[in-house]
Amino acid sequence: MQQIINGLNIGCVYAMLALGYSMVYGVLRMINFAHGELFMLGAMAALAILQLTGAVAGRFNVMAQQLTGVSLIAFLAACLIGSAVFSGVLGALVERSVYRPLRAAASTSLAIAAMGVSTVLQNVTMIVGKPNIKGFPRLIPRHSFTFLGAIVDNMQLFIAGAAIVVLVVLFYVVNRTYLGRCIRATAEDREAAVLMGVNVNRTVAMVFLIGSGLGGMGGVLYSMYYEYAYYGMGAVAGTKGFAAAVLGGIGNIPGAAVGGILLGVIETAGAGYLPLITQGQLGAEWRNAFAFIILVLVLLFRQQGLFGERTEKE
Repeated sequence: MQQIINGLNIGCVYAMLALGYSMVYGVLRMINFAHGELFMLGAMAALAILQLTGAVAGRFNVMAQQLTGVSLIAFLAACLIGSAVFSGVLGALVERSVYRPLRAAASTSLAIAAMGVSTVLQNVTMIVGKPNIKGFPRLIPRHSFTFLGAIVDNMQLFIAGAAIVVLVVLFYVVNRTYLGRCIRATAEDREAAVLMGVNVNRTVAMVFLIGSGLGGMGGVLYSMYYEYAYYGMGAVAGTKGFAAAVLGGIGNIPGAAVGGILLGVIETAGAGYLPLITQGQLGAEWRNAFAFIILVLVLLFRQQGLFGERTEKE
């Protein structure tokens, strides 16, 4: 039960990452390899907000004072919304300046451009913010309780609650609003959507804005839980988000959410039981391998993922 709860917690973060990958792939049929760096920049933006407001102090960015009540809500909202806006706007700018001019080019050109953007964002962050790992405050005072023999703390509940709210809002936007109809029309047939009056450029920009914003918010939740942030954190997390999107069926929004949660549970359970199964020969440090193993297995046996539709080539 403890492993399941821990897995659900990190799986919610992977789900938010996977949603960004799936939304972009749905409308452009491209993998935004820079999505992991937008996840990292969300955490960095939130840390900058805390530093500029004087909420944290010292080399390890510990809380200058205990936050309660209105002040706690205000700082949580500032960090989550600020990170979402920063990563979302940056993602939209990248789409406008780098991806849009290459939209008619071969898919390999877009993939190479995305890798280039990823490298640039990571290195600029390293130069500006220094390469050292930075402490990140939990913000929420720690409280825990026992549930079915497992220990659950309020940070885990907050992450799960935030992820659920985000997913519900996103599903509503995609399925019940005009913007959602434009997104679905563009994903289905871009040329037909243009003929029906859909502004495809604006729709794609909004997809990048929303998807990148989700990634940035996920970066804040990840850093709050693990209490650190650094310029390279998006590389591994981004790969896991991509694996979750493939597992659920890339381009399928509900599938991305389910894939993220499944990956989190499998990874956490594997890290917990691997030392026992191998009698200590392999430790929990091998947990990152599970994402790659799952990615390879899905691509070998079910390329469309759990909820994706089989194409004619498959």
